Amino acid sequence: MDVSVPTLRYFCVLAEELHFARAAARLTITSPSLSQQIAGLERTVGGQLFERTSRSVALTELGRALLPRARQVVDAHDDLTAWLAERRAPEESTLRLGVVAAGAGPLTAAIMTAVSQIPNLRLEMRRVGFFEVERELTARRVDAVLAPAPLPHDQAILSTAPLWTEPRVLVMRATHPLATRESISIDEVRDETFVAVSGEHADAIAWWTVDPRPDGSHPRLGPRADDIEGLLELVSAGMGVNIAAASAAAHYPRADLAFVPIRDIEPATILLCTRRRREGVVAAFEEIAQAEARRAKGEAGLLAQPAHRP
Repeated sequence: MDVSVPTLRYFCVLAEELHFARAAARLTITSPSLSQQIAGLERTVGGQLFERTSRSVALTELGRALLPRARQVVDAHDDLTAWLAERRAPEESTLRLGVVAAGAGPLTAAIMTAVSQIPNLRLEMRRVGFFEVERELTARRVDAVLAPAPLPHDQAILSTAPLWTEPRVLVMRATHPLATRESISIDEVRDETFVAVSGEHADAIAWWTVDPRPDGSHPRLGPRADDIEGLLELVSAGMGVNIAAASAAAHYPRADLAFVPIRDIEPATILLCTRRRREGVVAAFEEIAQAEARRAKGEAGLLAQPAHRP
């Protein structure tokens, strides 16, 4: 009995998402197609892998037993694919760049332009979830990731380096009483409900929601979403407000939302994340990214200096 690697990958993604529509979107297939693949896998293994109801999807005991074995096969296939790619001629070099939310903001485009100067390099950009950086890099689905700190990770596996900083903003409906302000204080939103990222990384969630506040109080948390598009939809629906990096305003402009700087909280730091053992093209990318960051910081410093008067 043969089970294809793509089918096992479908199973692993659904086991992570526990939601057919989200898993299908991540796999770039339709939900009915995903259902057919899972049904076929269940026939092959001889049992039900997921408990399905109208409201939830959960792994069965058989599904939980299959998951680590399926992940091992998928990871081994990805490792083999990456190894074969490394053996290609230099003209076939590929760099898979992961981007979390808005990436490095305005610096991202400058980095892409500079990287395009590497001869015979094919660049692939992929969206990565807030807390998926380590998993995607370890599985070799991406080679480098631009992600905001704080970032939970195993320091023995991943290397992270600060690349860029930018202010944080309050994201709210355009009709919110604070929407027309030039800036606000974090103390002014103590009564708001905050939508936050889904996940179990409490320290990272607390940092983004500024918990605790300077006065010792704690924000009221509301609905969660696993990506920035979902967070913006929750804000648009009036479910709460959100704190994001300032570049979100440029990357995700919406007429129904306002992005107002918060003047008295720590800015966001964007990290360049790679595997500890870097391939040649990744090391070259890291050098270029850091050089572009230094150049951009230098230009920002010059702009911030007062004009010279004779």
